[in-house]
Amino acid sequence: MPKRAASGRTIALEEAIAAAGDERSATLGLPDEVELGEVSFTFMFDTGDGFSAQDITFAWEGVAWLTWTQDISEHEGGLSAGSSAPVHGWASWSNGSDLLLAYTWPDVGSDGWAHIPGGAPGEKGEHPEEVLSEPQAWVELARTIVSVLYGNEGPGRTGRAYP
Repeated sequence: MPKRAASGRTIALEEAIAAAGDERSATLGLPDEVELGEVSFTFMFDTGDGFSAQDITFAWEGVAWLTWTQDISEHEGGLSAGSSAPVHGWASWSNGSDLLLAYTWPDVGSDGWAHIPGGAPGEKGEHPEEVLSEPQAWVELARTIVSVLYGNEGPGRTGRAYP
């Protein structure tokens, strides 16, 4: 079991927050450069009640889609055995601009999808597959996914959850 700080979070997470200078920017396990295959890391997400550590794993083979699994991180404090509720899904940006997400959340009994205009990884004019070698692009994609799961609104975003 990892050592915990007074906050209940792991010492590793507290050190990552201190090194980043703020909670939002902290990550654990994010490689300096992302290559094809699987990438897993912990990032911080503002749940509306403060920042919470989230784990995400992406499987990407260099095409305009990938699969992902997301859950609350064991680095977070105050968790019980029932806190874990992994979500599985896929993301696609086949037109190079828009992001389409679909997910299944078995422990919550929900499935859903979202269409995010202009939500493909990277900035306009950049090729999303080239952008994905940059770690920050993965963090932003992870935040977009978790934002959809939390039901946050976004400009032009459409979608639906099916309980």
